[in-house]
Amino acid sequence: MLFPTKLSSFEVIKKTRNDFEQVNFRDFDIDTVPVVYIQRDKKNLYVGKSTDIYGRFSTHLKDIRKTFTEILIIKSALFNESSIKHIETLLIDYLLADSKFNLLNKIKGQNIHSYNGIEDVNNMFMEIWSKLIEEGIACEQLGEIHNKFIYKYSPFKMLSSNQIKVCQKILEAIEYTSESRHLITGDPGTGKTIVLTNILYAIVYDQTTGKDREGLDREDVALVIPQNHSLGSYKDLIRKVGLHGITVLSPSQFIKKAKGKDDKYKYVFVDEAHRLKQYFGKQARDLRHLVTEDGYTTELELISEYAYHLTIVYDQYQTIRPADIDTAHFKRMTADYKTHILHKQFRLKSGDQYLAWLRKYLHIANDVAVYEKRVLKDYDFNVMDSISELYEAIKNLNDDHELCRAVAGYSWHWTTQKDKSSHDITDSVTGAQFNWNSKTKGWINQENSVEEIGCIHTIQGADLNYVGVVFGEEIDCGYAGEEDGSYDLSKANIIVNPDKYKDRNGLPIKGTDLNNEELKFYIKRIYYVLLSRGINGCYVFATNPNMQKYLKEIVRVSQ
Repeated sequence: MLFPTKLSSFEVIKKTRNDFEQVNFRDFDIDTVPVVYIQRDKKNLYVGKSTDIYGRFSTHLKDIRKTFTEILIIKSALFNESSIKHIETLLIDYLLADSKFNLLNKIKGQNIHSYNGIEDVNNMFMEIWSKLIEEGIACEQLGEIHNKFIYKYSPFKMLSSNQIKVCQKILEAIEYTSESRHLITGDPGTGKTIVLTNILYAIVYDQTTGKDREGLDREDVALVIPQNHSLGSYKDLIRKVGLHGITVLSPSQFIKKAKGKDDKYKYVFVDEAHRLKQYFGKQARDLRHLVTEDGYTTELELISEYAYHLTIVYDQYQTIRPADIDTAHFKRMTADYKTHILHKQFRLKSGDQYLAWLRKYLHIANDVAVYEKRVLKDYDFNVMDSISELYEAIKNLNDDHELCRAVAGYSWHWTTQKDKSSHDITDSVTGAQFNWNSKTKGWINQENSVEEIGCIHTIQGADLNYVGVVFGEEIDCGYAGEEDGSYDLSKANIIVNPDKYKDRNGLPIKGTDLNNEELKFYIKRIYYVLLSRGINGCYVFATNPNMQKYLKEIVRVSQ
């Protein structure tokens, strides 16, 4: 039978547990037809699909974990096997992230491939979700859920073929070898964290039965998060998806705990491994765990020492401080790791070329061909004329899209950290004053964060709908253009001003950085991270006139 061209109508039927316990009665409106159902008790939900709902529920009633009292059944004369699989998968994905109920599903929804009528099902789902809010099953709008950390990085997310292959290869190595080392690489937005959460989930839960894997002790599994500002978000994610019991710690916390164990951890995963630490004298108090009898070690070496199977996620362009493990040293330490590369970029509407474009014009890398013309065609990239204009634009975008934030390079002292009545950043064009982020941990989700300007330490690893980036006085372009007003991009060069860089722990030790090359390495990568946060667009302004002119020129040739 051909799939109908318009999938628009559905019906919600309410049942109770008692209705299914009556073995001699069947409702022929739902019997042997394709349906999606939601079981509910006071705290929990379970989502399923079936073409034989009474046969399916005979199994559910025997499961002591399911104490459901009510059932919502979604039915349509237009449903078929493809559409109910699709809706079940969407419901699992969104109800997991919605804050009203705990979701009991342990088997992930199926990957949905294109089928006749898929767009109509997507439209229908929006109406189904509105009905679920009306029925008290859900409480958050779809747009709100899209912005949540748990939705973006849930192990229930559908994966690309590249991501599936990486998961399978790592899981096979973990299952059939006693020790293994894996390095997952890829540009921002290629789904590195989603691959990690999927592997974690597959280790804990058997995806055939939905039950815990036999012989697994969850205390033998650890997730290490180097960035303190996002550690809490990962802990919430692990708890919400039913992976409680897994160790989620910062590197130093993990190392301390691992030293007290009788044996190594069986499975260890590290996200954002480019922020793992090496010894750096300015941060000696925080890096005492890296001091050894004969010198210094790194967090990667110590973590590896306490793991049978180690999987790390790494992006060589996101090393931003002297205490981050040097890129060349990191490559030497992981030379024997099995490398898994994620290719397709899913975050930015600008596509894969935008990130290569950023690396080219920040003079980070020139080994990738970039076709400038129309790179920004489908991406909302704008050069603003002041910090004030950028700030107001981001606030207005936040009203329409939510999760839009302004950020800046570390070119201003954090005065308000000690004096709340003061200000941090002054717009040299308008005289308006602004404040840095009032907190670091969880800043982007803080209620008043749209009123503030964030720094690199609040935003790395996060996704925003739009980002506004202020280039501070610490970064400039050493070329002002020609006297006749023309501009030769080949003469432009990025320079840095150490006196204007206010991150004390971001500055190399005095006298060790010849011609400021090391500092320039870090600052360029900081802006690369900032400029790659916006899904739909990026607004920029540079406080230095030459840098502002450079930004306008590269945008002119790329739109």
